[in-house]
Amino acid sequence: MEDQVFAILAFSYDSLSNDTIKSCFLYCSMFPSDYEILEDEIIELWIGEGLLIASYDIQRARNQGYDIIESLKVACLLESAESGKHVKMHDMIHDLALWLTMKTEEMKERARVLESRDFAEMKEAQMISLWDLDRISLFHRSVVGPKVPSFPNLETLFLRRNSMGEIPSGFLEKMSLVRVLNLSYNYRLGMCWQVHQLVNLEYLNISFTSIKARSIRGLKKLRCLILNFTHLKEIGQTMISGLSSLKLFSMHSGCHQQHELLLFDQIPENNILCGGKKALLEELESLEYINEISIIIPSDISVAELSSYKLLSLVHLETLQISSCNDLKDVKIDTIDKGKQGFIPRYSTVLPKFSKLHEVHIISCSKLLDLTWLIYAPCLQSLAVSACESMEELIDGSDGVVQENYGLFSRLTTLQLENLPKLNGSCNYVLPFPSLKMIYVHSCENLRKIPFDFNTGKNSLKKIQVEQSWWDGLQWEDEDIKQRFNSFFMPSVYMDLYQVLGYGY
Repeated sequence: MEDQVFAILAFSYDSLSNDTIKSCFLYCSMFPSDYEILEDEIIELWIGEGLLIASYDIQRARNQGYDIIESLKVACLLESAESGKHVKMHDMIHDLALWLTMKTEEMKERARVLESRDFAEMKEAQMISLWDLDRISLFHRSVVGPKVPSFPNLETLFLRRNSMGEIPSGFLEKMSLVRVLNLSYNYRLGMCWQVHQLVNLEYLNISFTSIKARSIRGLKKLRCLILNFTHLKEIGQTMISGLSSLKLFSMHSGCHQQHELLLFDQIPENNILCGGKKALLEELESLEYINEISIIIPSDISVAELSSYKLLSLVHLETLQISSCNDLKDVKIDTIDKGKQGFIPRYSTVLPKFSKLHEVHIISCSKLLDLTWLIYAPCLQSLAVSACESMEELIDGSDGVVQENYGLFSRLTTLQLENLPKLNGSCNYVLPFPSLKMIYVHSCENLRKIPFDFNTGKNSLKKIQVEQSWWDGLQWEDEDIKQRFNSFFMPSVYMDLYQVLGYGY
């Protein structure tokens, strides 16, 4: 009976247009059913696995990944989660993916095992995904004395959301073929010295762990390194620049407590994250193949100094977070001196260096007045602005900037505005936001008008998540416009920046 049901459901899978989309669908079964998967995370995993044709160009690969996700949604094999940046797989579709894996000859030997406690059934697998384990359950059925299980064929390992404080000696040593290792969301995990012995590793995610940076030293084949919200306090000299194949690097600072942000200022002086804090930028600049960089700009780097970094003039720059720059009042662009493009006090024409910038977070910049420089980011998809108490407007429309840049925010899908007490809606322009999917507004009590008309987000908007009292007090040009957007309104409670951006458990 089960086979008959799956055979019917498999029609959607069989109708997918190519093998790449089919492989990406099957890969989603590495996550538990109904688990909300961050879209960027699954795409980065597809890149790490080499499933995407354009993996050599991270932005092209991301675009291909987004297209694949949309194809899987249309086929009803993935569905959008409540957050616009997540997808999930229904439990029946998840079972279908596992069934297809065992029915597909090519995939039989790449069996995925989810939440299993029996290592005997895993030892020949090439892909294993284990969630919600502790040290005892991981080893008690397979270890006699000091022995540990062996996985000679394993290429992909997820050990995620587990309560282990360490991965015991010898466990990873028996996985010499592993190329993809995901240890994220193991909040207690600090001891994992064996990672550096995985010489074939190409993708490593240790986000939301306490693993030490020395574990990554010498991984010459590593292409994707994700260190978001770790407890990293030290990165040794030449450690990053020694990762000679690195293409994607992401390190959003943070810690495991929701309202406690670990900034560079709290890191000891004896490593490249502090003392010579700019050394991290220099290390990243030395990487020959780097194609995407996502880092926090240290608060001690001045606006003038930014222009000296090639990093910020590279076309690679795709994600930018500026945090706790309390002296920063203005960011403008000038191209008069073509040899010295950078962040300086005046702006004029479009800079090609922002042509790939797609995600911007501005946090706790208390004197920053506006973000008019974003007119030079035509591919911007996600914008989050939080705790900028002097900001009065996002874009200065006083000198015709908006009218001259009608495509402004044309690709923006997510907009978050939080704790901006002076932000006002005294704008005389309307923005179509043709790609906008989700808006989140909280503690912006002076914002009484928004630059919307009847066509804003016409075919894309899904959710406006704001406070009820703020929504009730908005001023609208036309009652019909208000009625149109009422259908997207969702009363909200407070969510911090990282919840809205999709970082979660």
